[in-house]
Amino acid sequence: MALKLNPVRLLIADDVGIGKTVEALLIARELMEQGDVKRMAVLCSPALAEQWQREMQEKFHLNAELVLPSTTSRLERQCRFGESLFQRFPQVVVSTDFIKADRRRNEFTDQAPELIIVDEAHTASGTGGGRGGTQRFELVSKLSQRPDRHMLLLTATPHSGKQEAFRNLLSFLDE
Repeated sequence: MALKLNPVRLLIADDVGIGKTVEALLIARELMEQGDVKRMAVLCSPALAEQWQREMQEKFHLNAELVLPSTTSRLERQCRFGESLFQRFPQVVVSTDFIKADRRRNEFTDQAPELIIVDEAHTASGTGGGRGGTQRFELVSKLSQRPDRHMLLLTATPHSGKQEAFRNLLSFLDE
């Protein structure tokens, strides 16, 4: 179903441990094999970043760089003058908490790859969660504005009973 969409924009919602990560990476790998995607980013909580990196490498042979507060200096040193680390490295796993801040968000959204996977997408619904929730909403909303960008939103809790939050989540796929 995903590969019939152009661009691929899906909400993958299922219980914890059912295989959302594998499903998303199957779609990503196929888009790469077909030549539709050259670069991708996974946005996730910092606690899950290494797990995403490991799954990408072990199951799909994708060598993703971790973009965390502790890794950015090293990654930026590998970039040429004027080159963003998001241009330099074709596959990245990015801490949503790190990249949502105003300073980093604009650089990322300007240089973001053709495919974005948002893990725990419900946290970007823009309702509740204080400033962090709003920053995540602004980040994902801006990424979704490019009409040709592929986006996969993953969550175990797509609807928490708040209509506005669910509507915001779906707006990332189609306004």
